[in-house]
Amino acid sequence: MDRLSGMSKAILHDILAKLPDKDAAKTIVLSKTWRDTWYSFPNLSVRSEYFFTEDDVPQENSHSFSKLDNLIDYVTKRLVRLRDQGLAIKEFKLNLVDLVDPTPVSHHLDQWIQMASESGVKVLELYLSADAGVWYDLPLCVMDAKSLTKLELGEGIRIGKEFLKHSMKLSSVKMLSLSHVLFAHQGVVEHLISRCPLTEHLTVDHCSVYNHLSTEGRLESLFLHGLQKLMEVDLAGIQEVHIDSKNLEKLLYEPLNFKAPFKLNFDSCRNLRCLQLLHLQSATIVDKWFLELFSKYPFLESLKLSDCSMSERINISSAQLKVLELMFCSNLKEVNIDAPNLLSFDYGGADKPVISFMRSSDQLEVKAITIVELQQLCSSLRVFIRNIPQKILASLSLFIVPSFFIFPPFHDYDFPYLPELQVSSTPPSIKHLDVRVHSDPNHEALYGPLMNHLLSTCFPKTVSFVYGGRYSFIEFFYDMLMGSKKRECHCSSSDTECWWHALKIVKISCSFITNQNIDFKAMLDAWPMSSDAKTTFTLEL
Repeated sequence: MDRLSGMSKAILHDILAKLPDKDAAKTIVLSKTWRDTWYSFPNLSVRSEYFFTEDDVPQENSHSFSKLDNLIDYVTKRLVRLRDQGLAIKEFKLNLVDLVDPTPVSHHLDQWIQMASESGVKVLELYLSADAGVWYDLPLCVMDAKSLTKLELGEGIRIGKEFLKHSMKLSSVKMLSLSHVLFAHQGVVEHLISRCPLTEHLTVDHCSVYNHLSTEGRLESLFLHGLQKLMEVDLAGIQEVHIDSKNLEKLLYEPLNFKAPFKLNFDSCRNLRCLQLLHLQSATIVDKWFLELFSKYPFLESLKLSDCSMSERINISSAQLKVLELMFCSNLKEVNIDAPNLLSFDYGGADKPVISFMRSSDQLEVKAITIVELQQLCSSLRVFIRNIPQKILASLSLFIVPSFFIFPPFHDYDFPYLPELQVSSTPPSIKHLDVRVHSDPNHEALYGPLMNHLLSTCFPKTVSFVYGGRYSFIEFFYDMLMGSKKRECHCSSSDTECWWHALKIVKISCSFITNQNIDFKAMLDAWPMSSDAKTTFTLEL
């Protein structure tokens, strides 16, 4: 007997709980001890993708029906075995999104949920498919599962009006997630939530409700009150939200219609620490909004705004703020930040505003993602980073747009001209430069000037390329660093040493290769046909 098999069943269960579902199931073949451990394992997690492929549609061929029978037989036997042994079912997770129509399994779903509820289930997660417009009606027995601490319901599930008449409280539920669920009535949503009075984490994501014409429409409003333990709320696809919870610490909100007016009232949540707002385009966020925000919520430490309409100039002042994100917010031309305890600032967008820091922490790191046109690379990039102190620009991600590819093909002499750089002062040194650029073996004439501009402007310690398909650009850059390509030095007329003369050691790592000692040619031979293959060059200067 191996040493693992000799451990207590509780320890073996803990090991299984830490393994991916598929790997945990495979332990049954190891030994009789592991087989017995698996059959007494109180966590049951089933995904239909393990039983079906994309071509297996249960309604269309008998072969798929046999696979569906296998799934039903497997789940039923596991649950019955646990019940007959008098063992509690701690977790029951069922993901059947590959089943286009849940009708063939609906009766079994009722039985499974009933058995899990009667066996003291603590975690119940259920996801079906709504592709065929057929919904599974959640049974009322869920409301009787007093042991539940987490209830997660996904698409393909309908909650009927009968839940309005059910008064049972799920007093142990701390995490409640409702994603793409269909409710038979607007009142069912808030009634269900109110039946979970001790909820700490709540998610309501793009749920639907029948209107007076019995047709499906989006959930338009949500009023949350009486949830005194509520700490985190994630709301998406709702146009009007009112939250009354003094203990709320984290709020994420995204309206359904980005361009339509929205209402978001969380004035009573004075202990808010993290706020994330997405796709607020119907109203412009101005200086006054920031001033009132930090005044009203004195403990706010994290503010993240994505795809929001902003005024051209904003001023952010907070002694408490530690995390700030402004991602692809339109109209911005100037950002002034006075946050002495700020630790992280992420900016992303096609526009390159002037970003200034009045006061900043020694530990602050700035990460910027921007789109740069090749023809404006030299001027726009330097202007963008010149006001950011050298010590805090941690990483810069560039999406370089070669505008000449947008139009009909040009000849070589029509390529944008990149003038040589004269280095008059030491450029800022950043930790990491991430480059995503269109690469074409017919345009190698641009590669050298392009990378010279980037390295002279940023002086990065590492350079990464996320690149798939042909690897001509990365091969060129390797030859450039190794000196195989003609050197294009720009420090001959300056007292400041250029990046090339400062370069001492080059190391290469790849996301698809575990052996980091592999040579460059072998790396190219192993290159996958994937768009997310990542190569990193570490430059020691």
